[in-house]
Amino acid sequence: MKKFVLIMFFSLVIVVFVGFNYLLWERENREKDIKNLQDINASNSITINALNRQLENMENTLKLRNDNINKLDEENSLLKKDLEQLNQDYLKANKTITHKNEVINYLYKNVQPGLVETPIKKWAEYINAGDYESAYRTWYIGKEDEKESLTDFTNKYKDKIKSVKIKSIDLYTQGIEKQPEGDILQEGDIFFVVELDVKLAEGDGKSNMLFVEGVNKKIFALQYNTKEKKWHISSIMEVK
Repeated sequence: MKKFVLIMFFSLVIVVFVGFNYLLWERENREKDIKNLQDINASNSITINALNRQLENMENTLKLRNDNINKLDEENSLLKKDLEQLNQDYLKANKTITHKNEVINYLYKNVQPGLVETPIKKWAEYINAGDYESAYRTWYIGKEDEKESLTDFTNKYKDKIKSVKIKSIDLYTQGIEKQPEGDILQEGDIFFVVELDVKLAEGDGKSNMLFVEGVNKKIFALQYNTKEKKWHISSIMEVK
């Protein structure tokens, strides 16, 4: 009986010992698993952070590339505008050169300064006679040349200018490019400095903006109409 009890006691001790060892082993394994999970989680966190940084770098690179594309588009647009302006300037310059060549050919064949001055003399003559329509045609030969109406033109002289007397007409070349009115060479093909003795009408004439009472020195720009083969006044400017 005592042997049986001893056997049962030792069996129980062995079972408890084995069970206790099992629990220790299980605990160690769980701790290892938890640590592995923590390591995996930490590794995943590092990987996610690295991927986030890569994604952020890619987004920044894409944004920079888009900004560069937009900048290039803007520069391309500006270059197109500059090219269009250059083309317009070229066409304008080419047209001017062609016209100037026609004028030079005319002057070469018709070296008569008095003939070129005729529109200025006729203008003064018509203003003095009150024939404003004829004076208008010393400026505008055809409808396509008109920059103002006959009424507007007439209002600048009627009841404002009593008389205009030409004292002298001289070809004007020196310093023409230094005149401050902008691209004055576009205003005419040939220029004359004209000294005028102007008498203003009483009343409204004193407020005339084109001329003053007495001696006036003006630059008359004349253009040659190649279609009509006639000279006409294109501008009157101050001598600076």
